[in-house]
Amino acid sequence: MADESVDPNRSDTTPELLWNVGDETEVIRPVSESPFTAVIDPMDDNMDALGKVKVKKKRLIWPWIVLAVVLVLGAATAGGWWFFESHALPGVSLWGNSMVGKSRQQIINAIDDQVNNTAVPVEYNGETASFTLKELGYDIDSEEIADQVVNAKRDGAWWKRYLPNEQENIEPDISLSVADGSVIDEALGTAEVTPVDAQVTLNADGNGFDVVPMQLGKGADAQAVAEQGIAAVESLGDVQPQTVTIELKDTEPAVTDTIANEAKATLDGLVSNPVEIKVNDHTIATIDAPALAASMTINANEQAKLADNETRNGYVVFNADKMQEYYNNSIKTNLQTGREDREVVVNNNGEELEVVTEGHDGVTVADGADTNIGPQLVEALANGGGSVSVEGTVDPMQTKTTKRHVVVDLSDNKVYAYENDQLIRTMSMSAGQGNSRTTGECVSGGDLCTPTGDFTIWLKYESQDMSGNLTLSDGSTSQWDVKGVGFVNYFSRSGCAIHRIATSGYVSDAAVAAMGNTSHGCVGIGWDQAEWFYNWCVMGTTVHVQV
Repeated sequence: MADESVDPNRSDTTPELLWNVGDETEVIRPVSESPFTAVIDPMDDNMDALGKVKVKKKRLIWPWIVLAVVLVLGAATAGGWWFFESHALPGVSLWGNSMVGKSRQQIINAIDDQVNNTAVPVEYNGETASFTLKELGYDIDSEEIADQVVNAKRDGAWWKRYLPNEQENIEPDISLSVADGSVIDEALGTAEVTPVDAQVTLNADGNGFDVVPMQLGKGADAQAVAEQGIAAVESLGDVQPQTVTIELKDTEPAVTDTIANEAKATLDGLVSNPVEIKVNDHTIATIDAPALAASMTINANEQAKLADNETRNGYVVFNADKMQEYYNNSIKTNLQTGREDREVVVNNNGEELEVVTEGHDGVTVADGADTNIGPQLVEALANGGGSVSVEGTVDPMQTKTTKRHVVVDLSDNKVYAYENDQLIRTMSMSAGQGNSRTTGECVSGGDLCTPTGDFTIWLKYESQDMSGNLTLSDGSTSQWDVKGVGFVNYFSRSGCAIHRIATSGYVSDAAVAAMGNTSHGCVGIGWDQAEWFYNWCVMGTTVHVQV
């Protein structure tokens, strides 16, 4: 029920409408006619249908703030990650100069600018000039150095890459020995004697390398000038070169004996561990010393920029075009499609004594499979070894062995020659005077006997003068002096040999059979057998002497 009343305590006379709803009474104020009184729109969104003021719900905005911060940080992190993928990481420096955020090209430009444009002033007897490192013979591989800087710290834990306190300083060595003083000598007239580089050449046997020593010169001290230029490069321009007063001195060439010997060691290592050329995992050729000599040069500047067809191993630079040419002319031409087996002579111990036929595989390289083998080979040489594979087919050679062995029987006075365990020749012989002709035993107290046991041929002479003397067990001496003993094959280190019987004239095998034991311990065979035996019984042949 509605009820109108006027509150006597109110200052205005605007009536209020009281509305009873159940146990509750609500007050509804009429619209004020005062222009200063706020008008409540009955359709205001802040009121309900009964005119009640709605209570607005509080909106939580802090999760959105956190999300925004996370998104910003994520974007910054992603952007930083993307940026540093192609730029030097925090904590990376070059010669002590911070490279943080530098791109590869910026680093290249900074180095090249110093090498090519920073000039060192020099003075000699009132004459002045200036020279850049480039003019002094320096060719610094700025691209390689830039790669080292940009790739620094990337091998460690990923989260450490971006920490400034995790530092790595790249310090490529720029050698003073590279400095070439000829440009100074030409400009200032200081040349007296031109130095000559040490050389690394193929040795006479063609299986290794020799060093030809350097020759000192006399002229301007180019290293003092280079030292100023290098300081400018390594400071990336912060240090300005000082004027150098030229002094004449004994000058070393760019390739010193030390550098040449280091290069020789590199090449010797590649000879002992050669790069192999393979077809189907079968080695068909190796890069030997002549191949290395044909494709290499010595460069004293390990920081020198290489041509596209070159690789480097220390001071040795390999040229892919020269290697391809050597392969085409000296390796491929020796490959044969038909197989030839290898034949060797071995002794009773299986040791190889002589190569009768070297033999070779049957090799066919697929058309075009080796047109780019030169670059592949010099890349392997730069890495210190390995192999390069080409497509093709191989019929591998086999090895045929012929085993040779000698038996000296002191009891039947015969020398037996065996091949592959088959008796191929029997020869009569005369042994030491101290051996029994019947039993072969040494019966003279050890004097003048042919020793028993297993031996190998260790020394051979087609002809030898023999002389000597022995003190026998009874105190007497035995002496001999025989000229021109033929076809000598020593088997014992005490001096016993199988040789043509030491007589003044021809003695046949049959005649030897009728003789007694006449030597001082050697084994004498007939003149008609000795030359054949000498040629057949190669160095290292095993000899068994028995009774």
